[in-house]
Amino acid sequence: MRTILFAAAIIVATAGTAAADCNAEIEKTKSDWAALKLEPGSKPSSMEKGIGGHEHITAAVTSMRIHLEKAEDLCKAGNEHEALLHLNVIRAFLDLPEFQHPKSHLYLYNGGKKQ
Repeated sequence: MRTILFAAAIIVATAGTAAADCNAEIEKTKSDWAALKLEPGSKPSSMEKGIGGHEHITAAVTSMRIHLEKAEDLCKAGNEHEALLHLNVIRAFLDLPEFQHPKSHLYLYNGGKKQ
C-alpha cells in the first residue's frame, strides 16, 4: 500500500513539470515542422514539398496534423507520455529527431509489466 501511495505522490509531484515539458515539446515540434516550409498540395494525393528535399503526400500530412491535435489534447489532460508518443510519430514522419521520454515516465513500466 505504501508503494502505491509513494508512486502516486511522485506522479502528482511531477505532473506539473511533465505538463510543462509536454507543452514545450509540442511547441518545438510545431516550430520544427514550420521550418520545413511545406507547401500544401491541391488534392489529398498530391505532394507537399518543402526545404531539404522534404516531400510528403498531403493526406499523410493531414494525418500528422491529427496526431498533433491528439498530442495537444493528451498533454492538456495530463497524459504526457502518450502525448510524446504522438509527437514522435510526427517527428519520425518528418525525418526530425525524436524526443526522449523523461525519466519520470519510467513509472509506467517495470520490467516490461505495467505496474
